[in-house]
Amino acid sequence: MSQLITYKIVSDEKGKVKKAARTACNFWNRFVSPKSSVVIRLGVFDEDSDTIAMAYEPHRRAGVVYGRVDFNAKYLARYDDLEIAGTVVHEIGHTLGFGWAKWMTLFDEETGKFKPRSTKAVPALESMLVETDGDEGTALAHWDEDTFDKELMTGYEDASEHVLPVTIAVMKLLGHRVKSTLPKKTSLRKLLRECSAITFKRKAEAKKLDLDLFRETPLLETVPHPRPRGRRGRGRRR
Repeated sequence: MSQLITYKIVSDEKGKVKKAARTACNFWNRFVSPKSSVVIRLGVFDEDSDTIAMAYEPHRRAGVVYGRVDFNAKYLARYDDLEIAGTVVHEIGHTLGFGWAKWMTLFDEETGKFKPRSTKAVPALESMLVETDGDEGTALAHWDEDTFDKELMTGYEDASEHVLPVTIAVMKLLGHRVKSTLPKKTSLRKLLRECSAITFKRKAEAKKLDLDLFRETPLLETVPHPRPRGRRGRGRRR
C-alpha cells in the first residue's frame, strides 16, 4: 500500500476546518506520495487574542508522521474556505520536511544558499534562498521572504499567494516521491479550487491508520493577526 496524507478533526466551527483539511490533503496527495503516511490533527480553540492559528512540531509513531494545527474560532468566520485551506497546506509542507533534519542538510545555514549536491538533484534550487532572518520557527524553515514574498512556503502569509514548481520538486530531496510536477508558477487559490473538487478515493486505507493517536509537542509557529497590507506572520510567538 502506498502512503497517503489524511486528517483527523477533533473540533470544528460549522465544518470550515474539515473542508479546509480535505482540500489541503488533496493538494499534497495530488503532487506527492510521502515516504511515510501523514495524519494532520485539526481543531479549534477560543482565545481573545490576535492569534489566528497555531501549529505544533510533528512527531512519528509506528511509521506514521503526525502534525497538528489549531484555529482560533474567533477568526474562522473572517476567512473563506480557501484561505483556511492555504494555512493547512503550508503546515503540511512543514510536516513533510520543511525546516526539519533532512531539509537542514540541503543548504548553507549562513547564506541560505543551496549546496551543489542539492542543486544538482533539483536545478531550480540554484535560484532559491532559505530565510535566515526571524525568530525560531521562521528562520531556516522557509523560502526567503524578501526574495519570494508571496510564495506558499515563505514565513509570512499574504493575499494572492502562489506556488513555485520548486516547492513541489524539493520534496524528492526530503525523501518523498513526486507524483506530479507543477509546470509553472501557479496561483495557490487556483490550485486549491481544483483540489476542493477532488473526491478522495482512499478512505478505507486512511481508516487503517491510527487517526486518534495524540501526543503533546512544542509549538512550531503561529499565524498572528493580519498586519498592514494584509500580511500575516507565520513566526513563533515571542
